[in-house]
Amino acid sequence: MYGCYFFSLASFLMLGIVFVQSLTPFYVFKASPMSFLILTSIVYLFTETLVMFFFVGTGVSVKEYMLEHKITGNFHKRMIALKRVMYPPQLLNILILMTAFIFYGAADTGKMSVWIYRGLLLLGIWHFCYAKLLQHRSFRDNTFIILEMAGIDLPSSLPCTVSGAGRVREGVH
Repeated sequence: MYGCYFFSLASFLMLGIVFVQSLTPFYVFKASPMSFLILTSIVYLFTETLVMFFFVGTGVSVKEYMLEHKITGNFHKRMIALKRVMYPPQLLNILILMTAFIFYGAADTGKMSVWIYRGLLLLGIWHFCYAKLLQHRSFRDNTFIILEMAGIDLPSSLPCTVSGAGRVREGVH
């Protein structure tokens, strides 16, 4: 989970540099703006893939643990509910940013206005922050579900957004 946070921060910083490079081209570690954009897209896609596989892996682990130890409850369903909250914005963000990265090539060759690329990139960065907020809540709730499954009592004052019934509670953030 810490790796996901580290790479998310790295992706955010790199996306910020890419945006600034769209305004004033400069080299980063001897990489041209196009080269740095490609590196950014690789790091970004790796990060999002890592996050997705983290939740897939913990969901499978919870299901196997429940079967192995004959635990009853809705822990696995709650893990699925987390993915249903987190995956759609994450996949939309991948679509937005990958489209922006492709548009860079069109803007660089003069086939489209650079402002379309910049606008889409800025929208993608804003949506990235929103998706990361949802991911953070999902990481937190994922941890709470696992701790609850392990029998560790948690104070009711903790801000878990997935209730025991497997539904997202409204207004709790």
